[in-house]
Amino acid sequence: MRLNKEYMGTIALSPETDVTAGEFSTWTITFTAGEYGIDDGGTMVIAWKSVSDWDSPQFDEPDMPGYTTVSTTGQCRVTARYAKFVRSFGNSILIDVNGGYIKKGDQIKVVLGDTSQGSLGMRAQSFCEREHEFRVFLDPCGTARYEEMPERLKVKIVPSCHHEIQAIVPGAVAVGEPFDIAIRALDEFGNPTGRYSGTIDLAVPGMRTEGIPSQVEFPEGTEGVIRIPGCRILDEGFWNLTINDKARGYFALSNASLCAPAGSARRLFWGDMHGQTRQTVGTGMLDDYYSFARDKACIDFTGWQGNDFEVSDETWQDIRDYTRKYDEEGKFLVYLGYEWSGTTPQGGDHNVYFLNDSEDFYPSSNWTATTVDNKNNANPIPELHEKLAGREDVLLIPHIGGRYGNLDYFNPAFSSVIEIHSHHGTFEWFAFDAMRRRMKVGFIAASDDHTCRPGLSYPLSGHGKSASGAFDVANGFTGVFADALTKRAVWDAIRARHCYASTFDRIYLDTRIGSLFMGDEGTVSGAPLLSIKAAGSFPIEGYEVYDWDKKLLSGECLKRDSRRIRIRWSGVVYRGRGKSRKWDGILYVQNGKIVAAEKYAFDRIDQGIVIQSDKYIKFTSSTSGDYDGLILTLEADSDTVIKFSSKAGTAEASYQEILEHGFAKEMGGLNLKLEMETAFEEIPEEEYTAHSRLDVSRELPAEPGAHAYWVKVLQSNGNAAWSSPIFVDVKE
Repeated sequence: MRLNKEYMGTIALSPETDVTAGEFSTWTITFTAGEYGIDDGGTMVIAWKSVSDWDSPQFDEPDMPGYTTVSTTGQCRVTARYAKFVRSFGNSILIDVNGGYIKKGDQIKVVLGDTSQGSLGMRAQSFCEREHEFRVFLDPCGTARYEEMPERLKVKIVPSCHHEIQAIVPGAVAVGEPFDIAIRALDEFGNPTGRYSGTIDLAVPGMRTEGIPSQVEFPEGTEGVIRIPGCRILDEGFWNLTINDKARGYFALSNASLCAPAGSARRLFWGDMHGQTRQTVGTGMLDDYYSFARDKACIDFTGWQGNDFEVSDETWQDIRDYTRKYDEEGKFLVYLGYEWSGTTPQGGDHNVYFLNDSEDFYPSSNWTATTVDNKNNANPIPELHEKLAGREDVLLIPHIGGRYGNLDYFNPAFSSVIEIHSHHGTFEWFAFDAMRRRMKVGFIAASDDHTCRPGLSYPLSGHGKSASGAFDVANGFTGVFADALTKRAVWDAIRARHCYASTFDRIYLDTRIGSLFMGDEGTVSGAPLLSIKAAGSFPIEGYEVYDWDKKLLSGECLKRDSRRIRIRWSGVVYRGRGKSRKWDGILYVQNGKIVAAEKYAFDRIDQGIVIQSDKYIKFTSSTSGDYDGLILTLEADSDTVIKFSSKAGTAEASYQEILEHGFAKEMGGLNLKLEMETAFEEIPEEEYTAHSRLDVSRELPAEPGAHAYWVKVLQSNGNAAWSSPIFVDVKE
């Protein structure tokens, strides 16, 4: 075929201006036919990336968002519908030509977000992208074989106006040691934005400092992040930085940090080792990906984990080159890797990391990457284990994505940790599965980011059809205790399970039993004494201690407030791709009155309270293992009943029952659960630092045998951290 403009035609997009993330607007795509035209029964496809929360195009409601119209100058009829297309351009508008044909010079015009009949327009995706592409494919003969047009339509998606400010500090520093503070401005979708300038007050409550100004000017024209070098803490202990833009009412607490004595060996480093770019199913360029992780997410180490069946030989060479380009020991580490993406019965998703460079990689298949040498294919996963046998420079980490890591194939020679939180959700059930099997594994978290925002991945909205259900929550982090920021030191720490999983707030967590640190194995005589030290950026409400898959004990750090009730729900439907659970519903208060209501732990900006009265609340929600919920202030008595009705199920409990002992109901699925209980006291922002610390020691039962003790710490905003277990053989 002659796949050129003369024969296939041309395409154009207007307007050609930058697109602001999340904005409503109208875009017109115009196709002008070439020599081939499009015959009766032929089709045209306009496709964009699977990972995108652009408004889904709709063709039937002219006064609603996303309304899209299609017209032609040809002597025929054109109709359009939304359709799935070929990965990784899985979103598309399919346009059918019937009752005639399109000849050379005829045009088809597609108006995305047609406002002529009252629609607000079409809402752009919520994350930034240097080159967002619309690709156009033709089937002029009606054969169901599509060829891509020689041109690609590209727009730049830029951040919106400021919505919040954040501060990031190192996980640990030494007394008097200089370090950088990063302050960033984000839009409402979590994109760092240069559309902010202002005066910010800084303070480190309860600590003596040097080099930390009491006030800083955030200038115009940045990329959303500024750094303050030469900062020092002069006292030992946990600390947070507070930042405050009084003019706009912005207040934030940095992640917690530990200031240790000079010369202390073990430091906490933060990483997100898991994400993809446009080379596979994700978006964004490699330069953007690695520089974002380093300069905007402000993490210490990262990696790239494209689905192996899409990784060509050329892509693998690019990843090797960029790993070398951005890796800088002592400042920012990049690990080479990919995602082994075999089907679940073949082994399921495993992230493969190399300590150093590797000329070869071993994919589960080359389903869409035809340039890969088949001799390197390794499937099922025991074949991968065979190819890697004897190597100590390879790490395999089971994770939960579209597929889940199949623990039937667990191999301790390569796997020391499992991933229990990512952009896909929170998967405590995966930790419990491993513990029930008595596996000696630690826990980590990451993002599996597909939006070119490793280390700062916010949930997508529910506007697009293909991505929102898969990316319900913000990313997590792996906290690693290592002697230095070198590839070997961080690698050895992960292999030793001296690491843990934290959700978005980078909660500091340190667990020990005597001289045994998290991840260690050892022997204890008599009752083990567990030490837990934690520090967050929100008040810590409590902790739970587990022995393998059994909860041993728990503790609360905040007081309960009998005037307020917390109703929260969580869980997933099942282990596979459609795991997210919709909870949209209504909460009704019978024989009582709702005085006030607030959201609890909602991640997505498009979810929460829809309608509220003094009797009921209508809400939208979905969970992927994480918490969502409501905190209610009520006028209530012994006759008051709270009724809950949602897509996940129904329940009701009396106000008296909730006050006395709480209410919980299993809602089916894998671990779906509804809870009603007295809420914890509300802490003013200026008192967060005082309530965001945990330092306890608990004596555990002196039960002889093998044990795995691990800890979950929960903040008042629903974010959590999970320590890797300490594996203890208790002797009498």
